[in-house]
Amino acid sequence: MLSKRYANPFPVLEDMIRNGMLPEFIDNLLQQNDEDRLWETYLAFALVQEKPFEEWKAGITTNRKERDQEQKTECTPEEAVAHAEGILAGFKPF
Repeated sequence: MLSKRYANPFPVLEDMIRNGMLPEFIDNLLQQNDEDRLWETYLAFALVQEKPFEEWKAGITTNRKERDQEQKTECTPEEAVAHAEGILAGFKPF
């Protein structure tokens, strides 16, 4: 990741360590990497959807937050069994 942004990343890392900024630097680097991946994904869908990048990105992050909240809700064992049986009932292998 660092070689992609810096020709020689070692002096940059040494400066960040020396200044006590390594955790913030790593967080920023990961955010930039996520943004780059979102941009590349957006470019793949840009021909199909006519949305600006920021609007598309907001929709993706909103959907992700909603999905995370749905997954965090715990269900009882009986509910889990009923849900699994519902999935299996719709399964047709051939």
